[in-house]
Amino acid sequence: MDYRRRTLASDGPAGNAVNPYSSLPVPSSAIKRPASRSGNAGGARMSMAGSLSNHSRPSLMNSGQELPMSKRRSIAPSGRGPGDVNSLPSASRGDAGMYGRTPQAARNLANTRRSSIFASAGGRSSIMPSYSSTSVKDTRPIRDATFRTESAQNIQSYLLQHGSQVELSAKWNVSPTQREFQNLFRFLADSLIGPGFPWGKKFDDDCLAILRDLRYPAMETVSKTALAAPGGYQNWPNLLAMLSWMVELCKAQDHWHDPEIVSDPLLWQANELPLDYPQLEDRLLWDFSSKMYKEWFDGVTDDDFSHGERELEEAFERITLASGEECERLETEVNKRDVELRQLQAQEPPLKRIEDEYLQLMSDKTKFIAFIDLHRQKADKLKQGNAKARSVVQEHARNITSAKAELQEAEAAVAAQNLSPDEVNRMNHERETLSRHLDELRTKIVEASKAAYDQEMLVTKSMDRFEQLLQDYEALSHQIGTTTSVSDPFQHPELPDINFSIDIDLGAESLNDIQESGRSTMQAIRPALQQYCETFRRQASEFQDDAIALEEQHERIAQEVELEKEELSRREERLNFVHEQAEEAKSQLQAETIETNRTVAKLETEVTAMSTASQQGVLASRSHLEGKRIAFKELRHRTQQQQEHVIQQLMGHIDVIIKAKDHTANSLSGVRSFAEAQ
Repeated sequence: MDYRRRTLASDGPAGNAVNPYSSLPVPSSAIKRPASRSGNAGGARMSMAGSLSNHSRPSLMNSGQELPMSKRRSIAPSGRGPGDVNSLPSASRGDAGMYGRTPQAARNLANTRRSSIFASAGGRSSIMPSYSSTSVKDTRPIRDATFRTESAQNIQSYLLQHGSQVELSAKWNVSPTQREFQNLFRFLADSLIGPGFPWGKKFDDDCLAILRDLRYPAMETVSKTALAAPGGYQNWPNLLAMLSWMVELCKAQDHWHDPEIVSDPLLWQANELPLDYPQLEDRLLWDFSSKMYKEWFDGVTDDDFSHGERELEEAFERITLASGEECERLETEVNKRDVELRQLQAQEPPLKRIEDEYLQLMSDKTKFIAFIDLHRQKADKLKQGNAKARSVVQEHARNITSAKAELQEAEAAVAAQNLSPDEVNRMNHERETLSRHLDELRTKIVEASKAAYDQEMLVTKSMDRFEQLLQDYEALSHQIGTTTSVSDPFQHPELPDINFSIDIDLGAESLNDIQESGRSTMQAIRPALQQYCETFRRQASEFQDDAIALEEQHERIAQEVELEKEELSRREERLNFVHEQAEEAKSQLQAETIETNRTVAKLETEVTAMSTASQQGVLASRSHLEGKRIAFKELRHRTQQQQEHVIQQLMGHIDVIIKAKDHTANSLSGVRSFAEAQ
């Protein structure tokens, strides 16, 4: 949480440093060191000079009395009476007194203003540096009639709320005169910096210097030409926007200490700050020192600061209690986290389990993809076989049809011929012989079909076994990092630039082509895999050497840890001894406290006796004082009579001296006349 104010506070190391860029006179009592806090300006020493004017604008800073509607007191009371509320302490604010300052009457304001370190083109000097080398463009719609009307209403309402005595004409918001603009600007400037500002003879120089000190963001729109003719058509919109900006600045200053709007921690009491406020201890010590110094300086107390010390002790006890609770909470949290850490260390790392599951799933994925590809190839082969079988069946059907046609033609030819029985028998015998030969051929065809089927089953089993081996090979290739078709030399510089994948077309027609393709593939892959294996053996040997070195380093670190544990145990023993001494000192302190209480009781008895004696002495002193008062009155009466007598004698002597002077003058006149006559 950032407790620094983000409104009108100037940049400073403590948020309350005097603005180094302001040319406005600042009392020396308001300047603080950068390291000091501005939380309690009431404890600081007040200026002994009076205000320049009794009609300064009322300040919002508390004057030591609690406001009725406020829920908390300001931590920066002015320490003055109710009649001097109008003076605004500046050291307790983030702007370091830049706004609402009333210079001291005893100070020559014209001489306190410092000259600028940047030479201007002639005119009033200012120490305000050019904080931006580039001009900032005014994004407000200053030429818009609605904006101009709202700005004029804003200025008019502010003047009415604060009872301004500035005389304005009916057309001041359209085309004001130079006098109206100057009076209006002076009123707003006095509201911001105090009514004691020393206005010079040149209004435009004072106006530009004040705007630079206030860091008006659109300085390029305000020039001496515009200030000389503020009612011009081109000049008045810019000047009206500038006056509206000053009114908003005045409103922000009016609400500077409103607890419903501003929650600046620098204006809180130290005991109201949250425990996580940065440097709370320094703030408490600062408030204690400021408050006690103010009481001592005002004569409220001599050297008894027990009530302030009690408040400081209560605040530190609150901080200590909160710190103890926070420590206990953190210890509980640390113990809980230690238990969780031990449980996680005792269990198997979930990442390793997920990695193993991922590898298993990737292997299954590869197998399923290969299985699907295999069945897709089988389906393609079956489709091709079905197409071939369909074509063969159609061919056989055509052959049967043609054979039937030839048979019919042969039967017709035989019927047309007139054959003998011997020729018929011979033809039947030849037919039987041919039928027998056909049966033998059919038997041989069946046997050949069985042999072909057995060979086909054997080939299918071999292909399945080859596919299984190929899947195992691809899984192993994925594990050792050779799954890519071409090795990446940047990832595996030890691999040769070859293709480690096995791609053999089992559907080729020639077995020799399949064998030749497998032989060439193995001749290329086997040496590369042997070389890759040798590289891994060499790396494994290097890893073993590194593991041995790490074990030695681990043993050495373990020995150092044991030494540190021994040192820690010795320090714990020393700490226990110190705790015992502290307990003894505490018990001794309690005994001394009891003895002190007895002494205090005895002293109270003596004080009671002394108070009785002092009362008797007071009565005697009062009677003696009454006698002295009577004697003093008689002496003062005689003194007055003597003064009157002396005054009468002095008046008589003065009359004699006057008469002697007149006589001397007359005599000298007569002598001069006589001398002139001679």
